[in-house]
Amino acid sequence: MTLRTPRRQYICLTQRRLDDQGFASNNTGLSGTVGNRDQFNYGVNLSHQHQGNETTAGANLTWNAPVATVNGSYSQSSTYRQAGASVSGGIVAWSGGVNLANRLSETFAVMNAPGIKDAYVNGQKYRTTNRNGVVVYDGMTPYRENHLMLDVSQSDSEAELRGNRKIAAPYRGAVVLVNFDTDQRKPWFIKALRTDGQPLTFGYEVNDIHGHNIGVVGQGSQLFIRTNEVPPSVNVAIDKQQGLSCTITFGKEIDESRNYICQ
Repeated sequence: MTLRTPRRQYICLTQRRLDDQGFASNNTGLSGTVGNRDQFNYGVNLSHQHQGNETTAGANLTWNAPVATVNGSYSQSSTYRQAGASVSGGIVAWSGGVNLANRLSETFAVMNAPGIKDAYVNGQKYRTTNRNGVVVYDGMTPYRENHLMLDVSQSDSEAELRGNRKIAAPYRGAVVLVNFDTDQRKPWFIKALRTDGQPLTFGYEVNDIHGHNIGVVGQGSQLFIRTNEVPPSVNVAIDKQQGLSCTITFGKEIDESRNYICQ
């Protein structure tokens, strides 16, 4: 039986067995996933043997940590107690450094998205990129196209991910390096108006002093730009058909709380 809540799914299994001598046994178990990143898997079970009138209870917990998989279990009956624990994982050395993985398989991928932290892979919220933007993914199937996707919805990194999907078709035993394109320039949000107090045109490009595109005009006359350093000024198109533009001049820093005038 499967139990569902708005955010979780639980599986409850109940069994009753009869042996050749007519003795019955009952088994009931419950399992599920918890955690803000679905990183914990748990299971509890209770069984009763009518022959000998013995009842056994047990529980297990698995933590899918970013760098290891940690398991713990405990069971007890009227005649014994048993506890166990284990830690497993792997170490991968590649051209970009050394990374820990919570699991390794025969065929796996090293996914590299520089500057993107806490992006998760293929819906597995517990498997996330580290502070350098690297994650080891072991769910690769050899000799087939594997679709790899990074989800940045839970990442607060300032870097921008340019395309979050890749396809790889590895051979058995391969270690595939999958590079994602990112923009690590610092983002700025700038409020600006024209000299007559009117908003700038939505969707128009913002260029630096060399004519290179560094951003765009967003809603509410708010500019979004990315630069490595504070630019002395930026140019914004006012009327593309007539080739008219205006300039916003900055000092040594950009004040995002200020309303600039594009002159």
